[in-house]
Amino acid sequence: MPKLILIIFIVLLVWLSPIDGARTYIVDDNGFANYKTIQEAVIAANNGDTIYVKPGIYKEEVILNKSVTIMPLLGESGPIILNGDGLQTGITITSTSCTLQGLTLQNYAGSAVSVLSDGNTIKNNVFEDASPAILIRGANRNSINENHIKKCQGGVALRDNSNDNIIQKNEIAGSNISIFLGNVRKNSIIGNKISDTFWGIWVDNSNNIEINGNDVASKNYGILLFNSSGINVTDSTVQIENNDAISTRAILLANTSEVELQRNGIHGGAIGLGILKSLNNRLTDNTIAGSMNAIFIQDTNKQEVDNNRINDVDYGIRLDNSSQNSLKQNIVENSTIGFDMGASKQNTVSDNQITNTKDTAVQITSSSKNIFLANRVTNGFRGFILSESPSNLLANNQFKNMEWGLYVESETKEGFDNSINESNVVDQVPIVYLFGKSGGQIQDKKLAHLTLAYCDNVTVKNTTITRDAVFLYDSKNIKIRNNDISKCFGMRLVKSFENEISGNRLLGNKYSGIFLYGSDLNQIGENNLSLNNQNGISLLSCGQNTIRDNVVESNNDTGVWLNLSNDNQIDQNNISRNAIGCQIESSTGNKIFHNNFLNNKEQSQDVRGNNSWDDGNVSGGNYWSDHVAKGNPSNNWPRQIKGGIMQDRYPFQSESGWLAAKAAASSSVAKA
Repeated sequence: MPKLILIIFIVLLVWLSPIDGARTYIVDDNGFANYKTIQEAVIAANNGDTIYVKPGIYKEEVILNKSVTIMPLLGESGPIILNGDGLQTGITITSTSCTLQGLTLQNYAGSAVSVLSDGNTIKNNVFEDASPAILIRGANRNSINENHIKKCQGGVALRDNSNDNIIQKNEIAGSNISIFLGNVRKNSIIGNKISDTFWGIWVDNSNNIEINGNDVASKNYGILLFNSSGINVTDSTVQIENNDAISTRAILLANTSEVELQRNGIHGGAIGLGILKSLNNRLTDNTIAGSMNAIFIQDTNKQEVDNNRINDVDYGIRLDNSSQNSLKQNIVENSTIGFDMGASKQNTVSDNQITNTKDTAVQITSSSKNIFLANRVTNGFRGFILSESPSNLLANNQFKNMEWGLYVESETKEGFDNSINESNVVDQVPIVYLFGKSGGQIQDKKLAHLTLAYCDNVTVKNTTITRDAVFLYDSKNIKIRNNDISKCFGMRLVKSFENEISGNRLLGNKYSGIFLYGSDLNQIGENNLSLNNQNGISLLSCGQNTIRDNVVESNNDTGVWLNLSNDNQIDQNNISRNAIGCQIESSTGNKIFHNNFLNNKEQSQDVRGNNSWDDGNVSGGNYWSDHVAKGNPSNNWPRQIKGGIMQDRYPFQSESGWLAAKAAASSSVAKA
């Protein structure tokens, strides 16, 4: 042996001499120590001893049945590699209080380290190509710290009543499942960095788990909690890297209870935070961005969702078939739908802020007995939409800079039975929603919205509608007189009968000035229906309505539009400068006479129907600015109606010629 090597060897022997009975052992694969394999050193060692391993490659399976420490020899450099090369398990720990430090374990068919005992420390090791890297079964109070795990089928797995263990500050990359806990309790997962994984942290059938300060970047699922309770997930970041996949979930809770998620940052995923069939969980102060669905709660009751901040998502918070949940003081910004509720009841949605929605701030479908209180909705298209949703309470909600504040629809009477009072405002102007009211008067008011559902004998007079529309649903004998319903969405009548709509201004509305659907026997007279973005007045599936003495001018589409509507009378209107003056489709029995058709791009159109465009040779037809006729009314000067065989057989040569004819007839009678 060369003199220098001999001196070093003697120094090491002195330095590694036993203290208080503990001994040290050196392992070297090149044979320059007493032991060529780690297992040989373990066999020779006693509890409390330390085994130093020199750099090299060790192809072996080690059974660690003594309380020893295995670590690199101080002052040495280079990796210590336990290479399984197809072997099953790298190190199996069956004794307590063991330490593994500074090793590299790779290429094991099973687990690189299997822990079956308590109080062990596995620190600052490197794992590659194992399944999993570290497996703890039925073992307690173990510490898994600062390890580097890559390209393993699993990273760290705790199973079968492994309790009070800590998994801390590990870096896990490229694993299928990075950290798995199954049927365990009182374990901590703290400060780990997980990347390039399909399943980040998976907790199944476990209780009282702390998940704190982790950084998870996953392709599929970030954090999953199944059949578990008493879990705290705090101060972690979870990012889904594969945002195109509809199955991705950043955090998912299923069949859980008493879980608290607090101050986590979540980004991406089809669902940012999903809760399924769970009870009594609390979600607070989380930040969620870039998800399709930020928070999705399904078949779940009694959740507290408070003070979360949601940005840049398709859906902010969704409830499906869920009850008795509290959604409070959340902020949803830049969403397509802010809140979406379906088949849910007895939930409370209060003090939330919803801004910059592309479609609808709050969408409620087939849901009942919910409370929406003091929410603030700013900058968007639609505010609240309720569909087939009865017995809900809306109070003190504020809408600002919205295209449309409130819309309620239902096929049944019950679906309109909601409590929506004037404390709800759009740009500080109140919403009025009346259900089942008989009698009364609304006069000299400024309203953002007016709905009359299943009402009768109500008068609306001298009132201005500033934002939404006037809606009538299944209402009758309503008098709507001398109101200003302009630059909003106009007026809509659905299945409403025998109403009077007279003397109103309906100018510059976003759709039609007045739209009637399934509504009969209404009197629509002396209104100004002009400059609307679609039609002046529209009738769909309506009958026996009278449209008389209206000004219908400069509407973008049609002045008077009828479809599937029969036996209506349209007379004495001034219909001018519209794209089409009067358009009738698939309708029959309608009478159109004594109207002035003035300078419309297309004066009239009648397709697939049988209607009368005059009132006979005595009373006459209409005046057409683009047609030459002789007489008031004329004979033998018919005006063809575009679209079929219909014609005005007795048009007038003069504008409002029927008035002159009537005056002349009255004068003749007087002289006689």
